[in-house]
Amino acid sequence: MGDTSQIPYADIEEIARQPRLSAPKMVGMSETGGTYTIEADVARQDPDTNNGLIAEAIVVNMTTIDGIQTTVSAGVGKLDSDAKVVTLNSLARVATSDGYLMETRGLVTSLIDGSLETTDPLEVRAPYGSLTAGRLTITPDSDEPQLIVFNNGVRLIYQPQSKE
Repeated sequence: MGDTSQIPYADIEEIARQPRLSAPKMVGMSETGGTYTIEADVARQDPDTNNGLIAEAIVVNMTTIDGIQTTVSAGVGKLDSDAKVVTLNSLARVATSDGYLMETRGLVTSLIDGSLETTDPLEVRAPYGSLTAGRLTITPDSDEPQLIVFNNGVRLIYQPQSKE
């Protein structure tokens, strides 16, 4: 057996050509008092911006001040550290602690206030059934823990809960 602590020469050339962070993690607090964590397998500088990163296998966890958790995951995402925005333009999955599971091909998440907005249609499994919509916004609300709005051609299939 060879020494497994050595880095293959081809990998060294790739790292020198395109610097990257392995397993980066960023933690912060939004202006509304919620918290967020951003993790990825790999992150590298976005060649289109000076203060941005492109992250692979990205996961964003946000928790509102009232304790509702939203987890967003995708194969690739962009973090704009100036605007404090995460943009996902590939298949993204969103899961909330109050029972919503969603899939879309694009969304934008604000780290400033913890809001989320899809840029493409989405499919949703909700506690009350399933639905499709052209757009979704999730925003912190002063009267409720968070406000979830579906619009642009919403199609709902309601499945009443069985009483046991």
